[in-house]
Amino acid sequence: MQQRIALMAASALGIACFAQAAVAADLPVVPIAPVAPIVIGYNWSGYYVGANLGWSNARSNISWSPNALGFPDASAIASASNNRLTSNAAAGGIQTGGNWQWGSIVAGIEGDITFMSNNVQLSVAPLPPPAVGGTSLAETARLSWLATVRPRLGYAWDNWLFYATAGWAVGKVVFSDSVQSSAVSFLGASTTKTANGWTVGAGVEYGLVSGWSLKAEYLYTDLGTINGSMGPVTTSTAVINTSHTMVDQIARIGFNFRFGGEREVVVRYP
Repeated sequence: MQQRIALMAASALGIACFAQAAVAADLPVVPIAPVAPIVIGYNWSGYYVGANLGWSNARSNISWSPNALGFPDASAIASASNNRLTSNAAAGGIQTGGNWQWGSIVAGIEGDITFMSNNVQLSVAPLPPPAVGGTSLAETARLSWLATVRPRLGYAWDNWLFYATAGWAVGKVVFSDSVQSSAVSFLGASTTKTANGWTVGAGVEYGLVSGWSLKAEYLYTDLGTINGSMGPVTTSTAVINTSHTMVDQIARIGFNFRFGGEREVVVRYP
């Protein structure tokens, strides 16, 4: 009797399991929705070093103020000396700096030094009337290197960084002036100075992978006015005061390698 009851219970359990399996097989399969990735944008934070190569356009406005008591043709010399000397040269250098990013805002500071060979000379011989016959003059302006320290403020759009920059500039300038006239056989002077000034510019940078990025940048730099003098030689009144300005424009491309921060776009799943 007990064996019959156990057999009937086992049969009933088997039938129930079979029926449940049959019902489950008839139910539709519901696909599992994919989990959307979380994209972590490019992070510009970190310390970086890099190099650049570009073009330098240097411009110098020159004027002389001869002493009228020492030069009978002082006005003619002063007029002929008023010139703008412009030179173009290749430029290259290195830069280093750091960035801090908050959302889409990127702030930082950068220092760089650029070497160039801007050199231009102007000669006027002889000076036109009313200058005394045989009077001539020569002017030279050179810019050898330029260094800047600049805060940067920019807007990051993923791998792109657009920024403006401004700050302090210093550069080596050399000005040479000479005149030959009836008042003095020859009068000349050379002024070399490490001149201070300011700079302003803008640029764009594109982040690559593994910390590398490419950049394009424009800087306008004004090193101010450098004054000098020539003479006296034969008489105490044979003196010419000189004034020179130096403005430089640099357009360049370069690269940076950054340490720290996310170096590329990272995709993570929760």
